[in-house]
Amino acid sequence: MGNIGDRTRGHARKVKPRHEVAPTCSTGARRDNLVIGLTGPVGSGTSTMAQILEKDSAFHRFKISDEITAELAEQGILKPKGAPGWRSQRQDHGNLRRRETLAAGCRYWVDKVIARIDKAGIGSSPVVIDGIRNHHEVEALRRAYFNFFLIAVCAEQKARWTRVKADYGDRWVEFRRDDQRDNSEGLEWGQSVQKCVDHADFVFSNNEQLLIQVKKEEKPDNMKVHRAFKHQIDDFLPLMKGDPRRRPKPEELEIAAAYALSDASSCIKRHVGAVITISKGNREFCISTGYNENPQGTPRCIENGGCVKDEYMASWFGVQEKLHCTACGRELHDPSIDTLCECGEALKDWLWPYRGMQYCTAIHAEERAVRSLGDRSAENGTLYVTTFPCFQCARMILDAGITRVVYVEAYPSPESKDFLVRGGCEVVPFTGFTASAFFRVFPRVS
Repeated sequence: MGNIGDRTRGHARKVKPRHEVAPTCSTGARRDNLVIGLTGPVGSGTSTMAQILEKDSAFHRFKISDEITAELAEQGILKPKGAPGWRSQRQDHGNLRRRETLAAGCRYWVDKVIARIDKAGIGSSPVVIDGIRNHHEVEALRRAYFNFFLIAVCAEQKARWTRVKADYGDRWVEFRRDDQRDNSEGLEWGQSVQKCVDHADFVFSNNEQLLIQVKKEEKPDNMKVHRAFKHQIDDFLPLMKGDPRRRPKPEELEIAAAYALSDASSCIKRHVGAVITISKGNREFCISTGYNENPQGTPRCIENGGCVKDEYMASWFGVQEKLHCTACGRELHDPSIDTLCECGEALKDWLWPYRGMQYCTAIHAEERAVRSLGDRSAENGTLYVTTFPCFQCARMILDAGITRVVYVEAYPSPESKDFLVRGGCEVVPFTGFTASAFFRVFPRVS
């Protein structure tokens, strides 16, 4: 399947570390524990997954956020959960230590967690590590543990807000700002949950379980939530332990193919792959594929040395006299495309909420797959894609007669989703093994 593990290459501003690196692990040898790392957006349910693995499957549970809060508590400045700015304070401190250890791979928090695991003396017992929020931490854990799997627990923003709004005292704007920042700060040492999800071995879509519509005095059905998580654990855990009790599901096969296609992309921001299938009888057949790449006859961004849309957005700052944060009103001195205001608001998010996609020079994977259909019909077909389609691609999907979209995405576009649904298209978040772990858990059958 090619270089599946490197499908989200990007370029970010380099900053020289200011202090000493974090303590290294007690041993450089790779450990043989089964280790499950958990990542996902705020309120997606990773803590619930970790708790069930601990209680029902005898995993030892560790949280990266515990290390962050411990340091803040030692300094006597820890804001209690629920206080204004409590999560952004933890984000700031997490970034600080990763930035200080940039030259060492931003592995400060990973090294601290591994040191605590080693100190616990659990031998070869299974481990679950919750709260992974930076893609370098994923790479460090893969190097440290031979049998490491990354699970992404995803849920749409509306579902997640239902779960966490009490922690925010109903402060929606604060949650939205923290959530945007968590997605991707565009900094090597920053929050990069979307990149973590892109590198996941297994994705669990948790929308229905977390979007509990409470009516008057009705209480959430916590047992239903537990059963849903347990069902997924019973599915993936035996395969991670080497018990090939099932073959890949059709959606896992097609998503793995889409990820393999994404490796053909030379985009320096994000690699995307797409597969269009039609059903005949009880089988699906691929009729077209695509990946994101610049049009024929034009140089690729990697050959130009930079992303055109990022260059356009960056050049915009050179003609601005003054900029003020729309959230708090502070004047921003020497702003750049990656500027974060002191209040935590990301400049790029409110200036370009759609990430400047209108200036992207690439033909998107979904567009290329539709255009490559030729005279073949995709009527009532399915599109499998490694991200969520943008609004422009959604138009082409509907025009091609595709009636089902299966996607892998931590932060799907609500505008695109609404448009697809109104056009009669079923939009399905993917759950299952991705290409990163496909051949590890599904060995070839002779």
